[in-house]
Amino acid sequence: MIRADKKTVLSFAFVGLCAVFFSCSKNNKSVLSFEAMDTFVSVQSYGKNSAAVNQKVRERIVQIESELSVTKETSDVYRINHAENFPVTVSDDTKNVLLFSLDIAEKTSGALNPALYPVTSAWGFTKDEFRVPSENEIKTLLPLCDFKKVSVSENSVSIEKNMALDLGAVGKGFAGDEAVKLYVDEGIKSALLDLGGNIQALGKKPDGSLWNVGIKSPFTGEVCASVKICDRAVITSGGSERYFFTADSKRYIHIFDSSTGRPAESGLSSATVITERGLYGDSLSTALFVLGKEKSCDLWKKYHDFEMILITEKNEIYYTEGLSECISFYDNFSKNEMIVKESAKQ
Repeated sequence: MIRADKKTVLSFAFVGLCAVFFSCSKNNKSVLSFEAMDTFVSVQSYGKNSAAVNQKVRERIVQIESELSVTKETSDVYRINHAENFPVTVSDDTKNVLLFSLDIAEKTSGALNPALYPVTSAWGFTKDEFRVPSENEIKTLLPLCDFKKVSVSENSVSIEKNMALDLGAVGKGFAGDEAVKLYVDEGIKSALLDLGGNIQALGKKPDGSLWNVGIKSPFTGEVCASVKICDRAVITSGGSERYFFTADSKRYIHIFDSSTGRPAESGLSSATVITERGLYGDSLSTALFVLGKEKSCDLWKKYHDFEMILITEKNEIYYTEGLSECISFYDNFSKNEMIVKESAKQ
């Protein structure tokens, strides 16, 4: 089996984030870059104590990784997955992220599933030991992925034997939210975070203008659209981020459909969510990619508390009406259409 290179960044901000530790006096700007949560993280902030706050943000993100990692033996998630007896006591962070994930799992009928690890592990994505499980193996594993069998009481978590959790689909979103909280608490009013393609902005740029965040084409890797934001997260999930090929050139992506136990085949090439909370955006981008265009539109019309950009395998782009005044396009799509709420049509 041949594995393609990881493409961890599906969206980026037109602001020139530096790839090294950096600080400058103009606007009291500080930039800090580091590796965490299995990705490259870059944060920039503006303020008299911005460099010191960036360091605090780094420490907070590393702490969250130590709690949510599926591979670190001291993490809460690892201890749950390898426990002989239940319940397992976890931190407030782990409890809150798990409860949120279970709520989104309910709302999306399992399109986001924090209990899918037995299946994804069988495909080898966690350890980069890729393989295609047999249909019988998948059929055996799927009953172990029932998120409704996960029990959370206070800070105690219980799962059934041979079940396992993975909060990787939402961890970076939560880390972004926590970083923003730190900046606010420390008096920083302008900051931008890039957590492996998860873009999260606090306030506006120092000059008062909006941040302009680019969305990459899942086909060319070039910027195909952008959105102007303030106090928002822009998070993309797609099949071009991580995948492997089999000997017969069949391509398998890392985002799974919990109803089949196989990589999602929804007709989408990428799903981008724009929302206030990174945790919400992170969970939804994965769910929407699995759901596909029609079901994603239904979800948006039901909750209408997020905006989205969907790019299909046919290079069609659909975007919600809330983005009509802040979205720009830099590519020719086979179809370009704004999605409108049913109430607005009447």
